[in-house]
Amino acid sequence: MVWRKMLQQESEHQWLAISAFFIFVILGAVLIKGTSHLPGVDLTDSELGSEHRIIESVYHDEGHYLALSYTNEDYRLISFKDGNINQLINPSLDYDVSRISNLEPLSDESVLIVNGVDTVLIYQNENIFTFKTNYSNEIFTVSDVAQSSDDEQNFLMITREVNTQQSIRGLNSSGITSANTPNNENVNWQGIQHISDDLWLLTGNYNQPATSGDQSPAAPNLRPVWATVLWNGGVIAPMIDNLQIGDYGEYHSVILINHQEIIIAGTHETVIYDHTSKDISSIDYSSVAGIGDKYNSAWLFNGKDSKSVMRYDDGSWSVETLPHQLPIEVETFGFDGVSIYLHGVDDNGAPKVMTFDTSAVGSIESGSGFINLAFIIISLIMLALMATNIVEKLRKEIA
Repeated sequence: MVWRKMLQQESEHQWLAISAFFIFVILGAVLIKGTSHLPGVDLTDSELGSEHRIIESVYHDEGHYLALSYTNEDYRLISFKDGNINQLINPSLDYDVSRISNLEPLSDESVLIVNGVDTVLIYQNENIFTFKTNYSNEIFTVSDVAQSSDDEQNFLMITREVNTQQSIRGLNSSGITSANTPNNENVNWQGIQHISDDLWLLTGNYNQPATSGDQSPAAPNLRPVWATVLWNGGVIAPMIDNLQIGDYGEYHSVILINHQEIIIAGTHETVIYDHTSKDISSIDYSSVAGIGDKYNSAWLFNGKDSKSVMRYDDGSWSVETLPHQLPIEVETFGFDGVSIYLHGVDDNGAPKVMTFDTSAVGSIESGSGFINLAFIIISLIMLALMATNIVEKLRKEIA
């Protein structure tokens, strides 16, 4: 038989080549598997210590952030810079730190501090000052505020008026507070994001009126809502332009991509709004945290024990597999220009920080692609050589 003679001749070289090929296949599979997980992921203890549970945070750059922490049944506003911890608001100061609802970063690396009941504060160069928001004769408090990315002296605010009604006001560069926009939509506004020019976006909860006896007044049917708001910086009240109500859950993050697309991430769905074309679409993906990076990508993180994250880049979505399940209940998050930080607690209630190095994604995609291509090319070469040897031996045997 021809095949029996071929196996008998030069069998050492043949089996050596086959063995080398199978070793190469195994090593290639291991390398490809190793590059299939999201790189640059790390879980560490909180830099502030195990007694600090981070509730809110805002990052400036690597190793420098402002945080609202809960420790020993007490809330503290602290800054972390170059390994040093600085408590910013003394407990003796007449300011309710526990009610801080927003830490709003400004373009000059200052941070506005809002709690909805007291005067707005501003954090600058490791110091705290008062930030005046009311230049009118009316009385109101501020529960959230956002800075314009076009005019740094213009701000849009969510306010609480003297009649306890929620409203929207603007603060312009001339030190003029606009008239208020009455809240007739039965909405509890919670977040603001400037989009472009005179366009802003607000998110909140819609309190759906009871239409049957199934709904209890003590447990109202809340639905997520977002709206675009027009305000050009003048004394005229901001105007709600387009209001959209979701099914259920809440919107937790608004991410602006390429100054055109807006991703509104929620615990039930994710909305993509193109403010230039007015197109609205959505994907069935729930998340608890969402943030954009400097590469114009958006990252959506699901809850504890999730095995992947959703990434939006260049108009398309992709699912990135984590090296292990998300081990924490996420409570706040931030981005320092390089890494994404997820603050939360593990199963034992211990504060932990999960970091994602966004700069590692491009390198691993290139590395994985190179390994896959090299594996295919080398495999084809080896198979071609083996096939060539077989053909030559068949020709010799036939001859």
